[in-house]
Amino acid sequence: MSSCWRVILVLGLTVAIPSVLAAQSTKPGAAVPKYNTATESVFKGVVQEVRDRECPVSGGLGSHLILKLDDGSTIEVHLASSKFVKTYDLTFQVGDRIEVTGSKVHFEGVDTIFAREVKRKDDVFVFRDKDGKPVW
Repeated sequence: MSSCWRVILVLGLTVAIPSVLAAQSTKPGAAVPKYNTATESVFKGVVQEVRDRECPVSGGLGSHLILKLDDGSTIEVHLASSKFVKTYDLTFQVGDRIEVTGSKVHFEGVDTIFAREVKRKDDVFVFRDKDGKPVW
């Protein structure tokens, strides 16, 4: 009976360990880039995807957009913690045309925008102050 338990344990670990490693998108101890006002730009495009995911920038569950830029490329936009976004009902929908003011950084192996402000028609959503410090 003990050899049966060993086989079950080995099979369980074989499945569990790769899953845990895949879930860790940022290496422990890896530095999260800081918002850099010197690289701040305006990015215009259409929301292609809205998602919440674990994110070291937000310190837990964070709200993100995938933005299809006017040149046809896509880029992830880090907004804020999901709790902040939900508390203030800062919702975005696929197809929304927006303008993001933010800092473009290289993070988790790709270029990303840390949003300071997002404009949608007459609405302006602020996620960081003018120095780039989160308001959440």
